[in-house]
Amino acid sequence: MLVSNIPISQEFREDVRIMCNLSTGIEERATERATEKTSEKFILNMYKKGYTLDQIADVAETDVDEVEAIIKKKEPAMA
Repeated sequence: MLVSNIPISQEFREDVRIMCNLSTGIEERATERATEKTSEKFILNMYKKGYTLDQIADVAETDVDEVEAIIKKKEPAMA
């Protein structure tokens, strides 16, 4: 049974609003990070298969500098 006439203070309402906004922000950041990781994996797979930087940038809808940065970040350091 749903009771809809429970008195709630304005402070409580504000706290709930803040928590909802925080959870939305956390979800958005998680989505952005997942998208970045997927894009990096996509770019690295294309690079490993021999696509040129220009081709990768075109398909990934980014610029060559961003593609190069991702590849350099993920390449193992030479000892």
